[in-house]
Amino acid sequence: MTKQRITIFISILGLFLPLSYVSAGTVLSSHKYAWSNNVGYINFANVIVGDSALSGSAWSANKGFIKFNPAQGGVSNDGTGKLSGSAWGEQLGWIDFKNVSINPSTGKFSGTATGTLVGTISFDCPNYCDVETDWRQAATSVTPAVAASGGGGGGGGGGGGSLVASPTTATPALSVEDAAKSAQAKLIDIQKDGIINILDFNALMANWGEAQNLAAVGGTLSADIINFNDLMIYWGTTY
Repeated sequence: MTKQRITIFISILGLFLPLSYVSAGTVLSSHKYAWSNNVGYINFANVIVGDSALSGSAWSANKGFIKFNPAQGGVSNDGTGKLSGSAWGEQLGWIDFKNVSINPSTGKFSGTATGTLVGTISFDCPNYCDVETDWRQAATSVTPAVAASGGGGGGGGGGGGSLVASPTTATPALSVEDAAKSAQAKLIDIQKDGIINILDFNALMANWGEAQNLAAVGGTLSADIINFNDLMIYWGTTY
């Protein structure tokens, strides 16, 4: 009965929560490892790629987390996949990403990042490291417009027209916060239907307390209050 009441309450609450229409890229689970000549493999699975910046963190089993949006610094994306700026490692200090780029069509990382302690991080080794994301460069559009040309004279002369292309307009870049929110929603969407809603909540309730990983919600290994809190934070978010 208690579960039923909570479900009904959340259903009503969902009608009044705003929806967010944002997009961002996550690193593919099958292509997530880079290689450092000093610390070994670095896992980029929790790095989020936006049109203007990267967020989230990478993980080194030997040296801990590497944060991409620290309070000071951070790694930027110029919108075409060219990166700049620095990430911060708990035990590795600053790591410079100015020589790293993401292919805007394939999402594949290339180049090297460097730091005093981490050494050189390689993203496209021939056999043992390969990082790719589902982020793609924002599309541009050209809208044709008709402009009047010279008019006609007497005797039935007519005016003509010509097509003139308007300037290319780039899709506005997402804010770092919106990009991160959308990517996180993608990770915790239990039903994988593009939105955090009552269906995800019902799935959580149906499996409450069971030892299983529901779409990696909250990173826990059972359906519990931590998962519930994550769903509430991202309720109504689409991707």
